[in-house]
Amino acid sequence: MKKSISILARVLVAVLGIGFIAMTVDWTDKVLVPAEVVMPGYGQVDEPTKFAVVEGFDELIEADKANGAYADDVTLRVRVNETEQVLTIAGTQVGLGDDDYQAYPGLIKMVKQSDKKMLLLGLVLVGFVLPLQSVRWWLLLKSQAIHVPVFKAFKLTMIGTFFNFCMPGSTGGDLVKAYYAAKGSGRRTSAVMTVVFDRVAGLLGLVVLAAIAGLFILEHPLARQVTLYVWLLVIGVVVASALYFSKRLRKVIKLDVLISKLPGKQFFGSIDEAAVAYAHHKPTVLMTVGLSVLVHICLVSATSLAGYALGINVGFGLLLVVLPVLMLAGAMPLTYQGLGVMEGLAMAFLLGPDTATANQLVGMLLMFRLYLMAYGLVGTVFLLQGDIHLHPQEVASEGEPVKS
Repeated sequence: MKKSISILARVLVAVLGIGFIAMTVDWTDKVLVPAEVVMPGYGQVDEPTKFAVVEGFDELIEADKANGAYADDVTLRVRVNETEQVLTIAGTQVGLGDDDYQAYPGLIKMVKQSDKKMLLLGLVLVGFVLPLQSVRWWLLLKSQAIHVPVFKAFKLTMIGTFFNFCMPGSTGGDLVKAYYAAKGSGRRTSAVMTVVFDRVAGLLGLVVLAAIAGLFILEHPLARQVTLYVWLLVIGVVVASALYFSKRLRKVIKLDVLISKLPGKQFFGSIDEAAVAYAHHKPTVLMTVGLSVLVHICLVSATSLAGYALGINVGFGLLLVVLPVLMLAGAMPLTYQGLGVMEGLAMAFLLGPDTATANQLVGMLLMFRLYLMAYGLVGTVFLLQGDIHLHPQEVASEGEPVKS
């Protein structure tokens, strides 16, 4: 029953997220008509209103780029109350001012007209992410005395990316990695915990990146506010970790005794043992968090390039603070790849006439997912090759695999 309710809740959140995107995005080209203009077939516009453009949008774009310096009139055919009307605008009235007519390309056209070189550079940057993630996981495996070639860690990371971004659900890749890391290792709990800590290190990298980047742009009100909350989160994580790993406190609260009384005590005891083991590998933990910061610098830079290719006007420093927060929200297994959740936060933080439109923000986050999906599809090559085990499989003398 609980499982059914959980699935139903996730489906509902996913539908709401997708519905939010569908209702927010302009799928067709539109023109924003300023207030107090008398529209044919409509009457006086009381507040700035968007109308769908049927013809003439390309000329409107040219006038918009000129920002008030376009000499000719612009003639549009717009849809008003289910009818088509002709609207003629002086080119000097097209721009970004409150009293100007403004062009709003539909999402598809906006992507078509984007800077393809910037989009390609973003795709290239994401190419550095998976090798860095592979080395991070390999270090965690090594610290648990699970010795495997780094290429095998890379191979399974690529396959995990395929399941994460090309299949429903955002944790499927972690389950695949955990299964094949544990199989044949002889230390299943420790192997599974490397995958868990790999995900934790990734999330910590996001927090650290946002916390450090925010310190350099505290003069920006939004950055200052976000940075404050991020640093409160950092302090909370540090305090909680210090308390959990403190030998003295563990003795005082008798944590080992508490764990021994839990249902499935053997399982939780193994998890606790694996977690505490990382306290003896502080250099490895610091290296993995450092690699995570590099991973997210690449991801944030690639996503920012996608945004700039689509025309957003947001400083890179602010994106270094805001995008990690969006990615943290997207990592929560509420909707597929955070659909709707990331977009909603992006609009709360960045939407504005001088910064970015809803279309640009949705397009930017769409490209972020498509970049990772593209590399996930490359993971199918390794999946089809087979032999994706991290550990050599024992074979009996008659040639049949030995069951573990």
